[in-house]
Parts: sequence; structure tokens; C-alpha cells
Amino acid sequence: MNVLKSILEGKIPLSKELAEFVYQCSECGNCTEVCHMSQNDYIILPTSKWIDHVEVWNALRKDLVEAGFAPLEKHRKLIDYMNDETMRNPYGEDESKKFEWLSVFSNIKDKADLAFFGGCTMPLRQVDTLKNMMKILNATHIDLAISKNEWCCGSIALRIGDEESVKNLIKHNVDLFHEMGAKTVFSACAGCYRTIKKDYPELLGEDLPFEVKHITEILVDLLKSNKIPFKEEQEKLKVTYHDPCHLGRHMNLYQIPREIISRIPGVELIEMKRNRNNAWCCGAGGGVKSQFSELALDIAKDRIKEAIDTGADVLTTSCPFCIGNFLDAYNDMDPELQEEIKVIDIIDFIASKI
Repeated sequence: MNVLKSILEGKIPLSKELAEFVYQCSECGNCTEVCHMSQNDYIILPTSKWIDHVEVWNALRKDLVEAGFAPLEKHRKLIDYMNDETMRNPYGEDESKKFEWLSVFSNIKDKADLAFFGGCTMPLRQVDTLKNMMKILNATHIDLAISKNEWCCGSIALRIGDEESVKNLIKHNVDLFHEMGAKTVFSACAGCYRTIKKDYPELLGEDLPFEVKHITEILVDLLKSNKIPFKEEQEKLKVTYHDPCHLGRHMNLYQIPREIISRIPGVELIEMKRNRNNAWCCGAGGGVKSQFSELALDIAKDRIKEAIDTGADVLTTSCPFCIGNFLDAYNDMDPELQEEIKVIDIIDFIASKI
């Protein structure tokens, strides 16, 4: 914030060097939580006096993009891939590959009240988790629509500060869901969820013509209705939950994932020292994973060690970026530490129990 103040006062100019510093922030939002608590008496300040540090930081990133000092090299490739008509994803892979996983499911509809937005990361990097999601939903006989014409949600470009590159994506995706007749759109990606639910209406300047949910909101309703057919005999496990920044601090979705865990047979939930609004970031957000991979891994290793300290058997979360970075860090850690805990998406964890 002092750097930002110095920029506004003309003491520090926008530059490439400044951009290298700015993009080492994961935009997790923990600074906002820390800043708004009095250090003397730990009384949280009223929200009317809050500064949204993430939005302020985003504004600086937009200025850097407009001034030509950003995106950085690896970020530019992600945005170019995202807007390439043959790709429409930040991984630079053929667009058709995103939908290969759908070929094994014959009950997916073109139109339905409930529509699923697959995003890019899960279909291209964690496809087994999507298949496990369908295993759960098929077991509960849910009618579901998925389109092979969806484009990237645009989250990566928005975190980098390039709003112009996502305007066509937003219009395309919103029109697509309207054509599908969707009353509710849900995603299993925390980044897609935050982007569609929060960023889309803000950038469009109007409410979306459908409700937006995260997969955990779908799953908790199924659990409350006892629609998920769990096996009768279950292994007793201690589980700790990591709050993804895009679900927690960005969207205030803390309790529902915990309620899910508490309803899984044989499971005991154990909290990490830093949890909910004070949770430690996984390190992958804000473009850090792509541009500063070693920094992202170091942050993730700290979080995994914190999970191990709880004595839990399983570390679970509900974000493909968190899972991906945790697994990369996990595989780079001491093998003895790997034996102490298992890292798994909450979808995969539930699927293993039915």
C-alpha cells in the first residue's frame, strides 16, 4: 500500500521492474483481513471503513497493462491462448480436447434448468475429478446440461488486469447459458465461480439472467436430502479443509464445504491453525503459479506442513488451482512427509466413498 501511495504521489513511476514486483502477489486477500483488525484490541473494523486491497491491486495491474508494462511474458502467452479461436483456453491446447471427457456420458443434455461450466483447468488437467463429479451426480439422477461451445471464463486475464481481452468471452458465455435455458449455472472451479458470479455482472453492469453456484453448493443439497448413496462400511479418517481464496475471502463461502465434510460417513473434520478468513493461500492465484512457479510451490509447502501438523489423514479442498499446486509441492517434498497426509479434491473424496 505504501508503494501504491508513492505511485499516486509521483515518487515511483510505472515500469517493468514495478510489474515484476506487483505480479508476485497472489491476490489472496489475506492482507485485507489483517489490515482491518486492530492490533491492540483485535476488534474488527466496520466494513464501511474497509479498503478492498485486492481491488486496489487490480487497479494497479490494469494501469500497468494500459501503460504497456504488463502482462509479463508468461502471462501474455496465457491471454493469447485464451483468445485464440482454435484454443479458447490458457493452456494452449486444442479447444476440442476440453470436451473429450464428455464422450463417456450419454445422459448430458443440450438444454436444462441446471447447467455446468467446466472451465479449462479441470477438463485439461484434472479430468478424473470431473468424471468423479459425474459419478456422484449420475447416482443422484440429476438432469444436467453442458455445452461444447463454452469459452474460457477469462479469470486469468482479469487477475492480470487485462479487462479488454475478456469482453467477448463474457458476452459469449452469458449468451450461451441463455440459449441453454439455464436457471442455475454451476462450476467446480473456484476461479470460474468467482469470475462468473462476481466479475461478470460487475463488468456487464447488470445482473445475470441465471443463478451462479459452486459445486459444493450442489453437493451440500444432495447430502442434506440423503441422495448420495454412501457405502455402508467406511474407513475412519481425520480430514482437514483448505479454504481456497476465490471461495473464501473473495466470496465468503466458508461453511458449506465444512458441512459437506461433516456429513461424509466416518469423517472427522480437524481445522488447521489458519482457517476460514485467515487461511494461508495455496500460492497459485493471481498469476503467481505461471510466472513465479517456485514462489507458488514454497507457499503451498507451508500450507501442506500446516495440514500435517493437525494430524489429519487427508487434506482436501475445492479448487483445481489449489489441488494442482498442492500436488506439485507435495511431489517436491520429503517422501516421509508425503506418507503423513493425502491431498485430494473434495469431489474425488466423496466419489471414493460411494
